[in-house]
Amino acid sequence: MKDNPAIQFFHVWDTYGKVVSGNYMFHRQLGEAVSAAIRLRFADQAIRILDLGCGDAATFAPILQEFSIESYLGVDLSAAALELAKKNLSFLKCPTQFQQADFMSALERSPQQDVIYISFALHHLKTFEKAEFFRQAVKILNPGGLVLFVDVVREEEQDLKKYHQNYCDFVQKTMINLDKDERDAICAHISGNDFPDPHSVLNMQASEAGLKLVSTFIPQKWHQLIVFERP
Repeated sequence: MKDNPAIQFFHVWDTYGKVVSGNYMFHRQLGEAVSAAIRLRFADQAIRILDLGCGDAATFAPILQEFSIESYLGVDLSAAALELAKKNLSFLKCPTQFQQADFMSALERSPQQDVIYISFALHHLKTFEKAEFFRQAVKILNPGGLVLFVDVVREEEQDLKKYHQNYCDFVQKTMINLDKDERDAICAHISGNDFPDPHSVLNMQASEAGLKLVSTFIPQKWHQLIVFERP
């Protein structure tokens, strides 16, 4: 009998939880860099946040606790993830919304925001779709607003096939608290669903859309925080 979607979600989320707790994708360092970028730009100012592909919001929640949040909108395709996000963000005193939708359609419908946060999600889009993401993002960002882009980024001279091979080698060799079936499942997902682009391509797309590169934080060559602003 095939698992229902909720059961399938929790199977996958348990594996992802192990990845996060093991810090294999540098969530800890990237989270600290996200916090620093928000503080540098907004300090104690109340900010409006759009969280695209929010998942259960477990890694973003501690960051949000540090700031004055005027409103929060979390978007994810998974209803189960959104229920967890509601619990993890129950401390927020501001208006909160949680939408079950793909992040591109939610981006098009979003009210104006100060921060667009997207973590390990944009790499699922093809190159031309990422360009559309940046074009839509600039439309709903307030002047001085930030896109906080946490994701895997392909090396400049690395084609997609080589990236898939190299990243799967990284998974198999480093994610030691996952069993082989879990590591194999991650590699299968990467090979069929991950389309990261190099930093130069992302920067060019963002620039053409009207965004300006602020900073890049690279704790490991494939795992990066790229901060763009709307001038």
